[in-house]
Amino acid sequence: MASLQRFRVQGHSYWRIVESRRVNGKPGIRVVAYLGKADDLLARLRAAEALSIRSLSHGAVAALFSLARELDVAGTIDRHLEVSGRWSRKRLPRGTRLPPRRNDGLSVGESLLLASLGRACHATSKRGFAPWARNTTLGELFRVDVERLTSQHFWDQMEQLPVATIAPIEGEIVDRLVERLEIPLETLLYDATNFFTFIASTNRHAELPARGHNKQKRHDLRQIGVALLCTRQEGVPLWHKVYGGQVPDAKSFAEALTAFRQRLVEMGQTLESLTLVYDKGNVSRANQSLVDTSNLHYVASLSAASQRALVAEANPKMQPVALDDDEEVLAYRTRRPLWGAERTVIVLLSERLREGQRRGILQHVASAQRWLSQLDQTLQRGKQRRDRARIQHDIDARLRGRQHLRKVLNVDLSRDAKGRLALSYAFDEAALSALDHDSLGRIVLITDRDDWSTADIIRAYRGQSDVEAVFAHLKDPVHVALRPQFHWTDQKLHVHVFTCIVGYLLARLLHLRARKTIGYPHGMERLLEDLEAVRRVTVVHSSGRKGRPRVTTQLEERDPKLKAFLASMGITA
Repeated sequence: MASLQRFRVQGHSYWRIVESRRVNGKPGIRVVAYLGKADDLLARLRAAEALSIRSLSHGAVAALFSLARELDVAGTIDRHLEVSGRWSRKRLPRGTRLPPRRNDGLSVGESLLLASLGRACHATSKRGFAPWARNTTLGELFRVDVERLTSQHFWDQMEQLPVATIAPIEGEIVDRLVERLEIPLETLLYDATNFFTFIASTNRHAELPARGHNKQKRHDLRQIGVALLCTRQEGVPLWHKVYGGQVPDAKSFAEALTAFRQRLVEMGQTLESLTLVYDKGNVSRANQSLVDTSNLHYVASLSAASQRALVAEANPKMQPVALDDDEEVLAYRTRRPLWGAERTVIVLLSERLREGQRRGILQHVASAQRWLSQLDQTLQRGKQRRDRARIQHDIDARLRGRQHLRKVLNVDLSRDAKGRLALSYAFDEAALSALDHDSLGRIVLITDRDDWSTADIIRAYRGQSDVEAVFAHLKDPVHVALRPQFHWTDQKLHVHVFTCIVGYLLARLLHLRARKTIGYPHGMERLLEDLEAVRRVTVVHSSGRKGRPRVTTQLEERDPKLKAFLASMGITA
């Protein structure tokens, strides 16, 4: 047990902390710390009483803020806004006053950048922004009182950005990012998806949110659609478009093609050198005709169900094709007329897809069998008041639309010897084996890249997973999430999606930098979490005398690699 002890040296009294211990069985003391004279000890105690410490999350917001300054995100927004403002003034009646371009000391670009950083680090509503931001150094970075960043502040700033300026702003930011990363643009990936919202059905201020086929099974909610064009390498979005939630993917593709084609021209790209990759959800005869006349090369997939004769022809002729990482797949390549043009066609067997489809069929079978079992019990009790035609209609509706369910589940509704309705059903294992052998896992690709090898075409198609990964990030509930969306007008929805895309671009660039600089082995969300844990500590020291206290700041001790990464970006405290 430690104790305080006074001792004398040359007539002076000193203090020290000691603890008792035995050495070779004899009692003794060990000096833990020397405290000096009584005056020295008193000064230490007074200084400790006047000490204050504040710790705020710093790593993630500071790193993203640094990249945003490098790409000049806020300045780009403000410049385009000023140009549009000058043009709008010419059309306004004399005496009309435009709303101020600054709010709470922030420009529109700075406010939207704050929103983007918030989406990247901690997706929340605009009302929840300030409670989160006060635990970070965002206020110090932007020199603003975060308590003033209310939902009304963001709504006022968002309202000043015309929808027409979003595309050129995004284009300028993306151009700088692509230049810094030196990303090749020879192969581009296109895809679209939808995001459900909680915008009330009674809200008539917005036309974009509408009910449609929701890919997350929330058909009861209004949704919006978002289309993306990404680079094949690193999956960086080059262009985005927001469209109505009731518009199918194939229909939105036709409008998107014209828009992103123009975007590529503005980037100085030669269309004849580019290859567009898109999946079967965007393919139709009309859409393919548009692509054929767009000067773009293409790799697209078709529904295997729409090409049964081709799949049947390909099954016995498939040959191994070597891909990367010692992987081989079975594929069949041919050329044939399709939709008015001679095209290269590849039928590919994906074992991963086959296993997934097989699991899906078995899940549908199990669900249908449970429902049929309940129906059978009801019929046996004689409690069913519906006639046979109505029951058969319900059975058909239950089986309809489920993948291959009618082929592998035999159901019979008939009358027994006493004239009562009887139900029998059985799973057909042989039918499932036939599906497995003939059609499951088949992917049909079409392309005009006749000069590419079969392996190159398959690798290009597989790149589609990169744009799907972007949507997965945008649907992540914590980081870079596009939801929640609490906006009442189409213009605000456009601006909201734009801030989410900017947040993703910054987070993606940060992740790529970390991989290159320190070989960071984990994903983007994990990096943001690790950096959020890097806190900046501010210590206020008092000397006990008059005058200003001494203030020091430093980063908490963390992973040395993360510390080195932040230092490479100029973030040391």
